[in-house]
Amino acid sequence: MIQVQGLTKNYITGASHVSVLRGVDLNIQAGEAVCLLGSSGAGKSTLLQILGTLDRPTEGQVLFEGASLFEKSDDELALFRNETMGFVFQFHHLIHELSALENVMLPGLLAKQPKEETKQKALEWLEFMGLRDRVDHYPNQLSGGELQRVAIARALIRNPRILLADEPTGNLDSENSAKIQGLFFELQKKLGLTLIVVTHDLQFAQAFSKIYRMKDGYLTSN
Repeated sequence: MIQVQGLTKNYITGASHVSVLRGVDLNIQAGEAVCLLGSSGAGKSTLLQILGTLDRPTEGQVLFEGASLFEKSDDELALFRNETMGFVFQFHHLIHELSALENVMLPGLLAKQPKEETKQKALEWLEFMGLRDRVDHYPNQLSGGELQRVAIARALIRNPRILLADEPTGNLDSENSAKIQGLFFELQKKLGLTLIVVTHDLQFAQAFSKIYRMKDGYLTSN
C-alpha cells in the first residue's frame, strides 16, 4: 500500500542545518498494524507527518498504491488526505466551543456530506466509543480518556483506509492508556484499517505485528 524510498527531511535555520530523517526506506501493506518506536527527537513524528502528507520530504518519495504522492499539488494532497486518512494526536485538538457530537461531525460537514447522515454516523461512532451519554458535553466536561475517544471517533467519521496516531496515549493514565490501546486494535480488525502509530511506550509497541525503531533519523525493523 505504502512504499517509502530514500526519504530525507532537513531543516535549515540561518547557519543551522538539522537532518531529521536520513534515507528512510519503508513498506507498509494494507491492513497492517505498524508501530514507529523511538525516543523523543528520533524523527518518528516527522516521518508520520510525511506519511500523512502533512509535510513534504526534502528528498525521496512516498508511493501510495504505486503513485507518487508528492507529485501532487497541495490541493490534491489535501483531497487525498481527507478521503483516505484519519489522524489522532497526543493532544486531542477538539474545538472547545463545539460539543462532542459537533466535533465528530465536523470533518463530514466540511466535506459537504449530508448533515443528517453525518449526525447519525457520528452518533453511532460515539456510541461505539461508549460515549452515547456524552454527545452533548463540551470538551471541558470530559475526562482525558473521553476526549481521546471523541478524537478517534472524529478521525473515523469519513471512513478512512489509514489511521495514523502520534503518541495517542501519551497524556493518559495507565488505565485509560490500556483502554485506548485496545481500542486501536479493535478498530483495526473491525474496519480492516491500516494502522500506523508513533509511540515511545515499549509495552504498547510490542502489541503490533510490525515494529520499526527510529534513532537519530534512521529506521530499523524488528
